[in-house]
Amino acid sequence: MNDFNTFFAQAYWWLSLFGGVHCLALAIYIRYFYHPDGNQKLLAAFLSLIALYFLTGLLNRDNSPIPIHILFNLINPIYFLLMPLLYLYCKRSLVPTHKPLGFSKHYWPSAFTLVFAILDIALRLSAHPNGEWQPLTQMLKEISISQWGAILPALLSIQTCCYFIALWVLFRRHKRNQSDATLTQEALGTIRFRWLIGLTLAMLLNWLIRVFVVILPFYLGDNLSLLSHALPRLTLLLSIYMLAVYGLKQITRSAYLKGRLAKPQSQPRPIAIENVLTPEEYEFLHQIQQDDAEKPQASSPPKN
Repeated sequence: MNDFNTFFAQAYWWLSLFGGVHCLALAIYIRYFYHPDGNQKLLAAFLSLIALYFLTGLLNRDNSPIPIHILFNLINPIYFLLMPLLYLYCKRSLVPTHKPLGFSKHYWPSAFTLVFAILDIALRLSAHPNGEWQPLTQMLKEISISQWGAILPALLSIQTCCYFIALWVLFRRHKRNQSDATLTQEALGTIRFRWLIGLTLAMLLNWLIRVFVVILPFYLGDNLSLLSHALPRLTLLLSIYMLAVYGLKQITRSAYLKGRLAKPQSQPRPIAIENVLTPEEYEFLHQIQQDDAEKPQASSPPKN
């Protein structure tokens, strides 16, 4: 049994390393080599956060530089950027804009939770006895670090659910407001729309798996095994690979359609029927028609 646990722990470690390295390499490629525009930067940042999620599986109580519960309380607020990045990527892909990315209002929840986590830890470690910080310190003392760590998954789940609803509304509005376009332009828009739908559904599926395998058992007081942590990472890694294969297929098809769209369409010139025959040929045909019309009259017998 111990050998099996050791093997499974090593498999979980390698899964986390494998997924983190691959997602990070894909994010670097998209960010610096594959059309590094605003949309691709958002996608690269999104994949970087997924890489961080994988790499946190390498941390445990033995190799963590600080207590593991404090470290995860500092890392978890960063995940509040995951769904805003996905929403902004889908929105800017469906509604092209030249506005710079900047610091969006969608990033504020992550910033607030991170600041609150830092304040919570800093005030507990410094322990001010008196002064103007005393009311805030007393308020924060009522929420222990473990309770703060329990609140974060619930807040993250609420934010994720809200953004999935916002994405559904965005896709529905885009589908309804599609204007008339040529067949090639419509095909390009369909390819982009299907890619965004596939990416969103993959994230929704992985989020549901994590809710039922990790978050709900955590709040119900069940002990989380390595299998509970490994299953969401395994399904997420498989989803990333499937999305990469599907994305390559869509990129190839999109490049082909863009080539057809850029190729000048040669319009066939209408043939001027009246200029095909010369006047002499018209006169010759007219003479033949007259001869054909006179022959039946000449060959008919005289009437008595």
